[in-house]
Amino acid sequence: MRNIFYSLTGFILLLGITACSEEERYGTSVVKEIELFLDDQPWAVNTGASNKPLFIYTADGEYVANYSSLYRFQLPNGSYNIISTTQSDSIPSPRNLNDIVIHQDPTAKTKYAISAPVTYKSPFDEPLSVRMYNRTGVLRLKATDRKSDKSYSKLRAVVSSPISGYKLSDATFVKTPIDVQREKETTTGGVNYTDDFVLFQTQSEGEQVSVRIDYLDKNNTVVQSKAIDGAFSILPDDTVQVAFALNNVDEPVIQDYTVTIASEGWNEEDINPEAPMRIPDGYRYVSPEENLESICKSMLADVSVNEVKLFLKAGATYKLGTQTEIPKALYIMGQAPGDGEELAFMEMGNMSINCPDAIIEAFHFENLKIKVTTSDFFKFKNQAFHVSTISWKNCEISDLVRTMWYQEVNAAQKQIADHIVIENCRFLGLNSGGSGLFGLSTKQDAPVHNFVFKNSTFHANNLTKALITGLGSMTGELNVTIENCTFVSMAPAAMTFFDLNPKNTSSFHLVVRNNLFSGVCEAGQGTWFTTRNVTSKTFENNYRTNGFVVANWGVDAAEIPVETTLPMETLFKDVAGRDFTITDKNSEVYTNGIGDPHWIK
Repeated sequence: MRNIFYSLTGFILLLGITACSEEERYGTSVVKEIELFLDDQPWAVNTGASNKPLFIYTADGEYVANYSSLYRFQLPNGSYNIISTTQSDSIPSPRNLNDIVIHQDPTAKTKYAISAPVTYKSPFDEPLSVRMYNRTGVLRLKATDRKSDKSYSKLRAVVSSPISGYKLSDATFVKTPIDVQREKETTTGGVNYTDDFVLFQTQSEGEQVSVRIDYLDKNNTVVQSKAIDGAFSILPDDTVQVAFALNNVDEPVIQDYTVTIASEGWNEEDINPEAPMRIPDGYRYVSPEENLESICKSMLADVSVNEVKLFLKAGATYKLGTQTEIPKALYIMGQAPGDGEELAFMEMGNMSINCPDAIIEAFHFENLKIKVTTSDFFKFKNQAFHVSTISWKNCEISDLVRTMWYQEVNAAQKQIADHIVIENCRFLGLNSGGSGLFGLSTKQDAPVHNFVFKNSTFHANNLTKALITGLGSMTGELNVTIENCTFVSMAPAAMTFFDLNPKNTSSFHLVVRNNLFSGVCEAGQGTWFTTRNVTSKTFENNYRTNGFVVANWGVDAAEIPVETTLPMETLFKDVAGRDFTITDKNSEVYTNGIGDPHWIK
C-alpha cells in the first residue's frame, strides 16, 4: 500500500514538473510600454491611423509580426530585433530582416525614416524604446532665368548619387552608384523651373551627388547637356537648394550658382568653395557624365570642325577609346588641378593620323593622367601626315606596354613631325623592351626634326633599345634638347639611353644639360649616348647617382655626368614606389636644381 502511495506521489510530481516546463516553453510576455522617437524627438502614431510602425523579427532575423505602437501586444518569451519606421508600407513582409534593403525610390519622391534594429528581450519589463532617424533629404533644383529659351521644351535632370539603398539589418547605406532622373515639360523655356529630388542622405558617409541637365526638344532629342560644376551633400531631413541659370549661353558647364540649406541659410561660399572652372577659348567642355569617345569621334568626322579641342574636369575619369585615321588637329586638355585634386584620368587605345593634303597644326595633351590600354600611344602603318607639333605637358603615363611612337611607312617623306615636345611629364614603368620609346622608321625617310625633353621623368622597367632611336634614314635638320630631366633605368643593365645616329641629316644640334641619370647597372653593360654626324653639341651640368656606371658613355671624358655623393637608394625617397623626391636638401642635385624639378620640394 505504501509503495502504491509513493508511486502516485511521484507520478503527480512528474506531471507537475512537466506542466511547469510546458508553461515556460510556451509562455508569453506583454509589451506594455512603447517609446518612439524621430530624430531624438518623441513621436507617436495618430489615434485611428492605420500605420503600424513596429516590425518584429527573431534574433536570427525571421519575420514575426507587424504591430501598431498605439496598443500593447504580447510575444512568446525570447529575444527579438525590432525595427520602427514612419513608412510601414516600405518594408516588405514577411521577409528575413537580413535580406531587406530599402532601395532609392526611382521617382525620388519617398522620404524614409527608419530605426536601427533594437534588441528587446522578455519579460519586457523595460519600455520598448526605438529611435528612428530620417535617412533621406531633398535636393531642390531651381532656375533663376528671367529670359526664356524656346529651343527646348523639356528638361531632364539626372542626379548621380553614390548611395542606392539602406540595409535594415545593420543600419548601413548601400554604396552603389545610381542615377535618378526626372523629366519635366517647360512651356516657359526654363523660366520658373523647380524640381525636388528626395534622395538618401550622403552627409554621414562623406559623399556627394552630382547633377546634369539635359535639354530636349519637342521630338525628345537632346539639344544640349550641361553639368553643374560641383557636388552637393544631401542632408537628412533638410533641403539643399541649388539655384542657377539654365539659359546662360556663356556657360557650357553651370558654374554660377548659389547653394542654400533651408535649415541654416548657409550659402555657396560656406559649403562649395571650389573655384569656378575656366574653359579656354575654343574648347568644348566634356563633363564626366558624357561619353568622351563618341564626342571626339563626332567632332573628328564633322567637316565643319577644323580642329577638335576638348576640355576635361580635374579628378574625373574619361574613356577615349582608339582613335584612328585622325584627319585634323586634336587638343585634349584637363583642368589644372587645385589643392587636393588629381589630374583628369583618361583611358585610351592607340592613335593614328591620316591627312595627306594639309599640314596639321598640333596634337596636344595637357594636365592628364593617361592609361594606354593597347601596346602603343601612336601607331602608324602607311598613313600620310605632316604635323607641326606633337606635345605632352604636365601629363603622367604609367606602365606603357610598348612605345609612344611605333612607325611603319612605305614611302619617303610620307610621315613628318616637325616637333615632339615633352614638358613637365612623368613616364613611369616604361616597358618598351627592344623597341625605342620614340622609334622612327629605319627603312624610310620619316623624320622628326626636333625633340625637346624638358622638366620630365623617364622611369623604365624594361627598356633596352633607347628613348629615341631609328634616325638612320631621316633627312633634313635634327635638333635634340634634353634638359632638367630625371632618368631611372631599373632593368636591364644593358639599356641604351639615346641612340642618335642620323646618316643623312643636313645638321644635327644636340643639347644635354642639368639632367640626372640613375638605375641598376653591371660592369661592362649599358650605353649612355651613341651619336653620329653631329654639327654641334652641349653637355653640361649632368649628374649620375653614386655607383651608377655604363660601359659606354659615348662622349668625351669631360662630358660624363658627375657622380653624386649619395646612391640611388638614399638620394630618392622611394625607388620601388616611384617616388623620386630628393631626400637630401644639401645634395648637389638639390642645390644645383638638377633633374626633374617635380622631385625637388
